[in-house]
Amino acid sequence: MKKLTTMFVAFLVVASTSFAAFAGPDPVKDGKAAIAELNASAHAAVSKAQWDIFSKNLVNALKTDHDGLRAAALQMIIQYGNRVTVDDAVFDVMRLYRNHENPQMQRLALVALGNMDNTWAIGFLRLSKDYEKSPALLHTINAIIQVSEDRGVALSH
Repeated sequence: MKKLTTMFVAFLVVASTSFAAFAGPDPVKDGKAAIAELNASAHAAVSKAQWDIFSKNLVNALKTDHDGLRAAALQMIIQYGNRVTVDDAVFDVMRLYRNHENPQMQRLALVALGNMDNTWAIGFLRLSKDYEKSPALLHTINAIIQVSEDRGVALSH
């Protein structure tokens, strides 16, 4: 009987902590605190190994010929840039910027390059901005270079 009671109490403790862990952000908190809490819990829930596998999948997606898959991979690099390691695809992303016929895909590739925090890519963009003919892409390149310099990623002039 004592063993059964102990197991029941242990179950209640585990169940109560589990329910607390699944509870969402407190609706009374302001939006920024709730978002920060969600980001912290998401970051803690996903292990380094899972991010590495995700990164490899993004690199593989960027090497395909399927524009939809490449666009989705670029969007995920933009969204999760600080968590993924996709330096193996920097040349593929740069090729999308330089050679793709769709200016929106080129711009998406530029923003992904900026979020990759790759020193080579930022240096290349700095050198190529003088040759860019599209005002929208030039504006994006200048913004990426400025943000990278603010973060201390870009090469010195």
